[in-house]
Parts: sequence; structure tokens; C-alpha cells
Amino acid sequence: WHQTPASGAIAAKESEWKIVISADRHIAGDVTFDLANRGTIPHEFLVVATDKTAEELLADVDATTNRIDEENLDVVDEQPEYGAGTTAELTLTLPVGHYVVMCNIEGHYKNGMYADLNITERPDGVVVERTPPPAPVPAVGAISGTETEWAIEISTDLHEAGLTTFNLTNAGSMPHEFLVVRSEKTAEELLADVDAATSRIDEELLDVLDEQPEYSPGTPGQVTVNLTPGHYVVMCNIAGHYQQGMYADLEITEPVAATGNIAGTEAEWKIELDSYTHVAGEMTFNLTNGGTIPHEFLVVRSSKTASQLLADVDAATARIDEEMLNVIDEQPEYAPGVPGLLTITLKPGHYVVMCNIAGHYQQGMYADFTVVK
Repeated sequence: WHQTPASGAIAAKESEWKIVISADRHIAGDVTFDLANRGTIPHEFLVVATDKTAEELLADVDATTNRIDEENLDVVDEQPEYGAGTTAELTLTLPVGHYVVMCNIEGHYKNGMYADLNITERPDGVVVERTPPPAPVPAVGAISGTETEWAIEISTDLHEAGLTTFNLTNAGSMPHEFLVVRSEKTAEELLADVDAATSRIDEELLDVLDEQPEYSPGTPGQVTVNLTPGHYVVMCNIAGHYQQGMYADLEITEPVAATGNIAGTEAEWKIELDSYTHVAGEMTFNLTNGGTIPHEFLVVRSSKTASQLLADVDAATARIDEEMLNVIDEQPEYAPGVPGLLTITLKPGHYVVMCNIAGHYQQGMYADFTVVK
């Protein structure tokens, strides 16, 4: 224990399974955490204002998720997951009070990744206001969805507008469906519309944009839909399922069109970009093969969505005949761990970026990409 409160940066080292901080007392004001992941797996670093000690919070770890529900935590700010062997810096303003710093990735907190931090009064008596909560950042790219009895969990409840793919898993023990509904009502408000006779909502009353029809347990599902700004509810409307809790709210915001370089990562079996909407003109894709085998990166102008192009995969070759594609340009096959670079000029329209090596596209190595004026 440090008897004299620190006033400089706090060094924080994370590893399996502990967080070690260089000071457990600090004067109120701006506090910088110099973070180092000394472990072998990714970690995160949350600063939580709480009256409970770090050990008392162990009782709040959910037995099902092996983490603390962050809806129940007063998170001041955080460093999202960062890789093993990497460093990060987090600066925030902390008033007098008790805090717990933690890693809340599944299983990490209960294994010991936490530390108490006390913030004390300033010698000059200045009263400090805490860092305002960070504005939520809309997600981009595909949304993962899992359906079980009786819940729907989606990877984000805030997403940019545009062509959006839901990659679905039925992790339950019976068939489910997945409807994307535009609605001014919240998911809970729609409970009042469940018909007592049919135990479902009359879909004539719903603005259903698209759906994944009933699909069996253990099987994947997928639906791609063009979402404009507004409020949506995703749901399973099989008799009895909605009223049991199979719904989730989703907010869609205006897209932010990128103007600079685009970072892209390819791995088995996905392509992820840091932006899926870009202003027309010259742009550069800075690519990383984060997989274990070679990949390629094609930019294809297409009136079809990436999901619709799955129907064009040839069963014999397990790839799409590129004679049928309007390939603008490509990064040829490049090895794992090797960077790729593709500079290209694109007009407004819809594109699909893909890896078309045999078997790769049908496994999920594609993404929709929109170019605007």
C-alpha cells in the first residue's frame, strides 16, 4: 500500500490472471494509465466507480456468462481488448472516490484480474468532475446473432445504416426464425401486440424488412438487409417465442463515409474492414492476412449483395467464375502475416470485397462495401 497518493501516471500490467498497478492511491484529477499486456491472450482494462471492493464484486460475476453484467457497473472509461505483448494508454479524469480496475472478458475477473484504486482529495482543494461517459460508437460490418430459448443476443445494439448482414446461430434445442422489423415501438412495447389466441404478433401489423425463415438447432442462418436510420426490433415470432423473450432492440444511425485509407483484415473465414462506406475517388486498402493460409482480396462491382453471390459459387470449383464478375482490381494471394496494399479508384455504387480462392467465399470471406458521392 502506498501511503502518499501518486500524482503521475500509473503503470498497469495485465497478465493471466492478475492486474498489477504501480499505485493504489492517486490524487483527484487527470489520471493516465500506462497499460501493458504481459500475458499470452488479449485483455481489456475497465475503470469502474464503485462502493464495493474488487473482491466484493466477485459476487456479481454471472455464473452463465462468467463476467459481470456491465449494465450493473458504472464504467468511467475503458481500453478495449488489446493483444498480448502490446501496450496502450488510457487517460481520464477521476474525482474523489473508490474505483476498481478490471478485465471483464469472460472468466478473467473471477480468475483475479482486478485491483482496487482510491482517489483522494487534491492538495489545492479543487473539486474535480469525472470524465463524461464516452459517446457510443456505432458498429460497422456484419452483426452476429444467437438465438436460444428464450433470448436473442446480437453483437451490437447500435449500427451504422447501410447493407447489413446478420450471421445467425440457432444455439437452442428447437427451430427458430429471425425477423428484422422496423418499429417505432421498443421490443418490450411490442409485447402488448402479441395476440392471446395465436401467441404471436400478426405480421400484417409489422414492417418486416426481411427474415431468416425457421432453421434448425445447430445450423447457421443469414439475412442481409439494407437498413436506414431508425429503430428496429429483431425477433422470433413463432407461436409463444416472442412473449418468452426472443427479441432485441437495434438502433441504426447515419453512416459515416470514410475518406482516408481503409484497414482490412482477412482470416479464416471472414473479411473485416474498419469502414464499409467510403467517399468516391481514390482509396487505399491496407490489408493484413491474419489467418494461417494464403488469401486474396478482390474488389467487385456488383448489383448483388455478398450473400446473394453465394448462389454463384460453382459446385465443382468451389469458387465464383471471375468471367461473371466485374473485378475492378485485386490484391493477389499473399501469405499469413504479410501485409497487402491495394490502391483503387471507385465510382459511387455497391461493391463486394472477397477472397475467391477455392472454398473461401462460401465459408464467409466476403463483405459488402458502398461508395457514395
